[in-house]
Amino acid sequence: MRRFLLFLLWMLSSGAIALFSVQNAKAVSLRFLFWQSIQMPLGLLLIFVAAIALWLPYLTRPQRR
Repeated sequence: MRRFLLFLLWMLSSGAIALFSVQNAKAVSLRFLFWQSIQMPLGLLLIFVAAIALWLPYLTRPQRR
């Protein structure tokens, strides 16, 4: 049951990102301090940020031995 709920949550969030991406195809760039990214569609940027947010806890956790 838990796998089904996680799958359903994943599908709903993916659908919301896809819908948002289609409706907001304007090119944007990120600026942080002295760094500026290239121009890319807002939806693509959102997908990159979501992927980083999902993988960051796995990359920063301590290694088990």
